Amino acid sequence: MKAPFQWFGGKRTIADDVWRRFGSPKQYIEPFCGSAAILLAAPKPASLEVVCDANGFLANFWRAVKYQPERVVEWADYPVSHIDLGARHKWLMDRRETIGAALQDAEWPGDAQVAGWWLWGQCAWIGSGWCDWDRQIPHVTSAGQGIQALGQIPHVGNAGRGIQALGQIPHVTSAGQGIQALGQIPHVGNAGRGIDDLLTSGGRTAWVWLRKLADRLERVRVIHGDWKRCLNHHYGANNTAVFLDPPYRAYEKLYGCNRAVADDVCDWARKNQHLKIALCGHAGDYDLPEWSAVPWSRGRLTYGSKKTTDAECVWYSPACERVDIEAQDHQQELVTA
Repeated sequence: MKAPFQWFGGKRTIADDVWRRFGSPKQYIEPFCGSAAILLAAPKPASLEVVCDANGFLANFWRAVKYQPERVVEWADYPVSHIDLGARHKWLMDRRETIGAALQDAEWPGDAQVAGWWLWGQCAWIGSGWCDWDRQIPHVTSAGQGIQALGQIPHVGNAGRGIQALGQIPHVTSAGQGIQALGQIPHVGNAGRGIDDLLTSGGRTAWVWLRKLADRLERVRVIHGDWKRCLNHHYGANNTAVFLDPPYRAYEKLYGCNRAVADDVCDWARKNQHLKIALCGHAGDYDLPEWSAVPWSRGRLTYGSKKTTDAECVWYSPACERVDIEAQDHQQELVTA
């Protein structure tokens, strides 16, 4: 089971190793949930699961999918449109304050329209810039800029560029765009198809996907705000697992945060190493000598002018389950191969 959208920095690749080390905790906490890849990969749900994200659009999406998946599908079913991508981006950004305030109520079922439109755009948009929660909308009235000022130039296929050179042309192919890869959402054939059509056509795949996610999230608490808001582990006591995936130090500017976030996360992890904790970062980001540091990729990522060849790494607290050293050595060999 996975999220119906692509997410920069998702950790689905390492989920199996994480759960081998977490075992079967009584309580599971994911303060930087993003695409919730680790939660969704759990072999067995914990008795209490809590996820949190500072991005209100993400938190609202998971909350709305939990309580009203059919409505989210209905709002997400829309033709890919250049002009609507920009208009909906602004509409969504204008609702951040309202959504953020509503999410403070743990029983609020989310806004299905916001969730559906956000999902539609997340699957159609290429690169960064789509509904960045903490950023201002770029100026779009300057002469010669227009909607191009809203973000990146997405990919529309391999053959030819044409109007793509103008700027914000949405993604309309099927490679690697989450739920859009199914050819269902955003729908690019018949405009105006509703939920009834989705249930009786190929679009049923999208409906089933979100329905399964809703079933999985039934007992998951979805929180929006600072990462520390969800760290109450009294219920699970020492049998609590916490997956920490804060913004990497190398990409703090990209996420609009500062080094204090990583420092605070590391300090909390060090003080609570009696819990089962996995902390993600680049090799060298953290000094945790008693922890198991397991590299898993070379991280050859280029974002704008920022490049890194540092291996991505997961630090596991001493409380985590021990893993066969031979299997761990094999994983490290894959990194250096």
